[in-house]
Amino acid sequence: MRIAAALETISTIPDQRTWGRCAIAYLIFLIVAIPLGLLTGLLHPSAPAIPAVQILTTALVVFVHPAFVEEFIFRVLLLPRDATTVSRGRLVVLVVVSLSSYVASHPLNAILFRPQARAVFKSPAYLALATLLGATCTAAYFLSRSIWPPVVIHWLTVVVWLFALGGQALLC
Repeated sequence: MRIAAALETISTIPDQRTWGRCAIAYLIFLIVAIPLGLLTGLLHPSAPAIPAVQILTTALVVFVHPAFVEEFIFRVLLLPRDATTVSRGRLVVLVVVSLSSYVASHPLNAILFRPQARAVFKSPAYLALATLLGATCTAAYFLSRSIWPPVVIHWLTVVVWLFALGGQALLC
């Protein structure tokens, strides 16, 4: 049953109206996240001095991981595809578990695989923005019943952070 729902989530391409609703959710995220990131110093406009091919290669890798992999794990596997199929109380518990696991995975990932990024991934500003991004991706998942809007939101956020808002310098 979970496998069929996961396959439906992957094969569902949202219509234009649904993409628009997800874009509004993303716009709300940006309105909150950009000032917060700028005020905390986590975001700072910059342009990395790297070749365009490296930016494109990294963008492709980021589409797979973290965007697709994390959205598959923390949205598709942990949340119901249709929020109306579970009670409100159970839905709240599932969302809290999913979002908490998503946020906690970032410092854990740094500890295990990216020790040079440990300070960034454990910082309160980063964790606050990760929480906001996770909540936005959750909203997009429930709005669309598809993995693709959360993947695009996640991917776009990471790529812009890495290459236009100083993320790459923070991770080195």
